[in-house]
Amino acid sequence: MAASDRFYGASLAKQFTGAAVAILVRDGRLDPDQPVAGHLSDLPLWAAGITPRHLAHHIAGLPAGGALEAQAPGDWTEDFVSAALDALPRLVTAPATSYAYSNVGYILLARLVERISGEPFAAFINARLLALLGIKGMGFARDVTAHPQVAHMGQSLPLTHGDGGLWSTSHAFALWLHQQNLDTLGIADTVEALGRLTTGVDVPYGWGLGLRVHRGNKLLIHGGEWTGAVAKAVRCPALGIAVVAMAAGAAFETLDRLVEAALNDV
Repeated sequence: MAASDRFYGASLAKQFTGAAVAILVRDGRLDPDQPVAGHLSDLPLWAAGITPRHLAHHIAGLPAGGALEAQAPGDWTEDFVSAALDALPRLVTAPATSYAYSNVGYILLARLVERISGEPFAAFINARLLALLGIKGMGFARDVTAHPQVAHMGQSLPLTHGDGGLWSTSHAFALWLHQQNLDTLGIADTVEALGRLTTGVDVPYGWGLGLRVHRGNKLLIHGGEWTGAVAKAVRCPALGIAVVAMAAGAAFETLDRLVEAALNDV
């Protein structure tokens, strides 16, 4: 293993998707509380009831993570997701009435970024996030065969963007976390806000970030897992802490313990 090796980040990608959407909101190009159907007109009628904010907080009423993935005959692809959503007759629950972690919601957010920006999702991330922050060694790739880790990732590969698709060195991801702690992009108030159901109950998930508490301070966390790939990242802006761990072939529980030990040792 070398410092230049890129690992698959799995669901750690969601914080980049949330940041991309937040930038569009910050710049006045997207209203997070208007239906996504206004931009994604090719979706079924149920899309008229969900908003970008619903998708970001996992409260849109879409199938929970694992439900559609289990039906994929091979690789997890954009084409399969599109067909599955076209065949979805209705939402599982009414929007903002329950929390259900959903990968397809973040795939839709990535598509939303593409429609509004007029450029591929990967290009938007590179130009508006990574290049701006001076971060190299990470990105969203269509061709994953160049990464040695693919040999450990089984017969089905994750090829979608938004819910996953990110490949990164640990150094690059640590720099990303550090810049988010500094709020260099000016989006912290958006991405770190709690979700809220119509009942008034708060949802401890922001825009691609799990919201927790560490020593009385806000802690932003997320994990990611695919066959042969695990990742975990945590950061605490108030304490200036940022920890990321990425591995091929390890158990998530092992990686999680390492991250917790590093966090508690600071």
